[in-house]
Amino acid sequence: MELEIKELSKNYGDTIALAKLSLKLHEGIYGILGPNGAGKSTLMNLLTDNLQRTSGQILLDGKEVLSMGREYRLKLGYMPQQQGFYEMLSASEFLRYIGSLKGIAKKRLNDQIENILQKVNLYEHRDEEIGSFSGGMRQRVLLAQALLGEPRILILDEPTAGLDPRERINIRNMIAEISGDKIILVATHVVSDIECIANEILLMKGGKLVRIGSPSELIMSVHGKVGEISCSKSELFALQEHYRTGNTFQRKDGIFFRIVGDNLPEEALPVNENLTLEEVYLYYLGV
Repeated sequence: MELEIKELSKNYGDTIALAKLSLKLHEGIYGILGPNGAGKSTLMNLLTDNLQRTSGQILLDGKEVLSMGREYRLKLGYMPQQQGFYEMLSASEFLRYIGSLKGIAKKRLNDQIENILQKVNLYEHRDEEIGSFSGGMRQRVLLAQALLGEPRILILDEPTAGLDPRERINIRNMIAEISGDKIILVATHVVSDIECIANEILLMKGGKLVRIGSPSELIMSVHGKVGEISCSKSELFALQEHYRTGNTFQRKDGIFFRIVGDNLPEEALPVNENLTLEEVYLYYLGV
């Protein structure tokens, strides 16, 4: 299976939300990483045909998805960043409602709902009203509805937004478990959401694709671009005003913080080991 994006653009008047994006996607997990306004959600909405493109093509195995219509939509699962719920519906009732909108046959739908609720760890809560669910449980309901119909392409927009660290890990693990033979796109601005599960990461900024590569390739690309400085607390804030700074560490011999950039200060000690995707994010996408 191949999903090809060719010169895809979206403009709002003179504002460019997505600028001539081109790439080819195959089975695997793709993390789409970028700050707010990078074009992540625009790309998601174009891929799901919730937004009319300005120009370009989206091809599934060589076919333009606009001409495929329902055939394409049946292959697609979409988890929006936010979705309104009917608070009085139970998890099972909500999935049954969404499944009927997708046109899934009743017998097949009932079997899928049971399997999916088990997969997202909501089976024991299947008859409880969604209005009583925590934020993490609601996100799992959104993931569950995206899985209805056994889609081959899964598009997840900020799937861990607003969740505590434990729920973030749960959602991340679920995404990895269901990947199988699917193309999965996960849009986020949180590095930890995708650093351990993504086969490839797309770095986006200002509506443009800045770089794409595997996590290890991206980390290698900032080799020699990261340094570490020891300083006092009073010095720390002044240094942060002048440099693109990453993680700060409190160690027994003082405070250390990392600087990312092409021109590091002379006092910065080069960091060539234990580089992370956070340094990659700062180097390519930081202000």
